[in-house]
Amino acid sequence: MARASWAATSTVLFAMSAGAVTAVWSTTCGLRAWTTEEGRRLRVQAKPPLLSALRLTSSAATGFVPWGRADARQRVWLVTFMYTRCPTVCTTLGIEFERLQRALGSDPRDDRIRLLSISFDPPHDDVHALQGYASRYHADPDRWAIAVPASASDLHRLEQETGIVVIGDGMGGYTHNAAIHVVLGDGRLVRIFSFNEPGAALAWARKL
Repeated sequence: MARASWAATSTVLFAMSAGAVTAVWSTTCGLRAWTTEEGRRLRVQAKPPLLSALRLTSSAATGFVPWGRADARQRVWLVTFMYTRCPTVCTTLGIEFERLQRALGSDPRDDRIRLLSISFDPPHDDVHALQGYASRYHADPDRWAIAVPASASDLHRLEQETGIVVIGDGMGGYTHNAAIHVVLGDGRLVRIFSFNEPGAALAWARKL
């Protein structure tokens, strides 16, 4: 009886261990990602999601659609998510995009590349706030759009499709992903770079 009981226990422990290993393997993308952000980037790289056509209100125009249009298929977008009142990482993103804007034009392929900063704070980021952010970082509307989704449903769908996580901090601000997303004109999200890798993001976009 003791041997039978030990065998049964061993079987259960083995099954539990195998399940745990499988879960770890799955959640870490084969032991390559140890944070949710790393996992998000690897999943995008392995299987680029197709983002829905998105209508935005920008600091320069309304009804702006960056991808999904027939006349935008040859374009590449470098996209960040931010909110204009953010005093920390969004400031860094703005500075990095201002530098990228200055770099655009030094390569013939840059004619196809555009920058896009999307706010996830529609209640506060109206056209006036977007214009203030654009002015702060000297955004050229022909190169860099500062915008907010035209509806709450558009914003929710975009967050789901990109895997962006936005969490209120209880003080009126947000904790959120800080990254540069490479999106093709047909809406495919093909790569995600860290917010402090603007040069790598631009080099990748030029290859496309």
